Amino acid sequence: MLKMVRVIAGMDAQYERHLDGLKAVFNKAFSFNAPYIGKIEAFARGEHPPGSECIILAATGVREEVLGFTVTFYFSDLKAAYLDYIASDPDRSSRGIGAALYEAMRNDVKKRGARRLFFDSLPDEPGPNLVDPTLLPNNKKRMAFYERLGARPILGTQYEHLVTPANLGDPNYLMHDGLGQTTPLSRAKLKAVIARIMLAKCSLAPDQEPLKTLLASVKDDPVQIRAPRYPAPSPGPLPKLRHSIDLIETGTANDISHSPFKGYYERPARVAAIAKALDDLPIIRHEIQDFGLKPILEIHDKRMVNFLKESQTKVPAGQIVYPEIFPIRYPDRLPQNWPMRAGYFCIDTSTPITSNVFAAATRSANAALTAAKLVGSGKSEMAYVAGRPPGHHAERKVFGGFCYFNNAALAANALSRKGRVAVLDVDHHHGNGTQDIFYSRRDVLTVSIHGHPEFSYPFYAGFEDEKGEGDGAGFNVNFPLHPGVDDAAYLTALDKALKVIRKFAPDYLVVSLGVDIMRGDPTGAFYVSAEGMRNIGRAIGSLRLPSVIIQEGGYHLQNLRRGVRGFLVGYGVGMTPAP
Repeated sequence: MLKMVRVIAGMDAQYERHLDGLKAVFNKAFSFNAPYIGKIEAFARGEHPPGSECIILAATGVREEVLGFTVTFYFSDLKAAYLDYIASDPDRSSRGIGAALYEAMRNDVKKRGARRLFFDSLPDEPGPNLVDPTLLPNNKKRMAFYERLGARPILGTQYEHLVTPANLGDPNYLMHDGLGQTTPLSRAKLKAVIARIMLAKCSLAPDQEPLKTLLASVKDDPVQIRAPRYPAPSPGPLPKLRHSIDLIETGTANDISHSPFKGYYERPARVAAIAKALDDLPIIRHEIQDFGLKPILEIHDKRMVNFLKESQTKVPAGQIVYPEIFPIRYPDRLPQNWPMRAGYFCIDTSTPITSNVFAAATRSANAALTAAKLVGSGKSEMAYVAGRPPGHHAERKVFGGFCYFNNAALAANALSRKGRVAVLDVDHHHGNGTQDIFYSRRDVLTVSIHGHPEFSYPFYAGFEDEKGEGDGAGFNVNFPLHPGVDDAAYLTALDKALKVIRKFAPDYLVVSLGVDIMRGDPTGAFYVSAEGMRNIGRAIGSLRLPSVIIQEGGYHLQNLRRGVRGFLVGYGVGMTPAP
C-alpha cells in the first residue's frame, strides 16, 4: 500500500532512510540538476527559502521504500503554493504514483489554507524560444495529465521566455490549479505569487532583472488561463444491452476522513469518479432500504459491531482514531481505554475510525442488502452497488483495509437462503474477509483472483493452499498472481476461475469488483487495460447468472471511470445471448 510521509528532521522516524531514498529517486529523474539535492537536504533540516515554508512529501511502499516525492513552497500570506518538483521512481512506471503524490500534495496545501497552486511545465506547442520539437509528444502527454488533475497554463505573460539558473535555461509555462474554486486570478495576485516564487528559487527581488521585466508583462486583469484542450478519451459507442443496470448508490453522506500519512486508500473522490462512469448507461436507480443490524450480526461478531457502533459517540467529531495496540497475547482482555480497543478489532494501522464510520458502513451494508433483495426476488438480473466504504477485507471478528462490514458477504449470505451462491472477487487485493466468513460453508463458493500475498495486502491470506475447512473444504479457491499481469494473463486466470464456478452450478453470483487491477493504480501491480476490464466483464457476464456486483477497490480516478464503465458494459454484453 502507498503511504505519504513528511520528510523533515526530528519528526520523521525514518528520516535518514527516507531522505536517502528521495535523493536516489531525484538522481534517477533529474540527473542533470544534481546540485538541487543540497537544497533538498537543507529544506528537510528546516531551512526554508525566503518568504515561504518548504514541504517535502515522500510516497513510500510496504517496505518504507521511497517511490516518489514532491517539494512544495507554501506562501501563507498569499494563500498560495508552488510545486517545485514532483517525481516518481522511473523504474516503477505506470503505477499511478505521480497522480497520488499530486493529489496528496494538493490536499495538504489546501488544508494549510492555500487557494491556488502553481508550478512549471514544459510547453506543449512549438513557438519561438519555446521548446525542442522532439520533446513535444511527451510534453503533450504531461500537459494532458495535469489538465485532468485541474491545472492549465497561464497565458499573456513572458514567463515561458524566462531564463534563470533555477530553470537551467528551459522555457516553462506557469501552470495554475484553482484547487476547486473558480474565482478569477487577479493580476495583482499573480504578480505577488511570481515575485515570491522567484525570491524562493533565485533570491531575486522585484526590481532585479529578469524579474522586473517579467512582472511588467503581467497586464491582463483577470489573468488568462488557457482553455482545456485535452478531452478525456471517448468511451466509444455504447453497445445495445438487453438488461438495464439496477443501481444502488451510497452517495457522499457520512464521508469518512482519513490521512494520506497513514495510508493512501479510500477517499470521497472515488464516488464522483464512479458516477461519471455511469453516464449514458441504461440505469435504474433504487433507494437504499434499512435492514437493521440483524443481517450484519449474522456474519460479524457482536463485539466488533458494538465497537463500531460506539465510535459514533466515543470519537469526537473531526477526530480520527487509528489502531496502535494489538492483542497478540491477551486477545480477550479489552482495555478500559476505549481508543486502545481499536487494535482488538482491526488488522492494520491505517484504517480510520471516526464518528461517521458506523453510519457510512451500515449505509454501504444496506446498499448491498438492497441489491441482494432485488436479485433474490427476481426483480433484477444485474444490480450494481456503487459507493464507499468497500467491504471485502472485513472478517467475522475484525475489520481493516478501509472495510468495516463485508458488503459482498452480506449479499451472498442473504441470497444463500434462496439457493447456492458463488462469490467471485476480482479486486487486486485478496478478499480475506469474504474467505474467513464462508471458510466452513459449502453453500457459498468463494473464488478470488488477486495479487500474490507475498507482495500484496493483506499479506497473510490468499495463498493457493487455503481451500476451506470442515463442511467448506474445497469450496474456497484462490488464484494468487505475481506482479506484471496483463490482459491476456488475467483472462487466462479468469477462465480457470469461471470453470470452478460453472462446476459448482450456483443459482446466484456476487462479484467483488476492484479496478485496482488496472495499469496505473497506486496500490496494485497489474497492467489490465480499460479494454481488458470490458473483456473481464463480458466473460463473467457470460455465466448469465442473477448477479450482485459490489464495488471494492480502485484508487486511480481515471481508471475508476474507465474501468467501472468497461466492466459493466462488458458484463451486460456477456449476459445478452447471441442472436
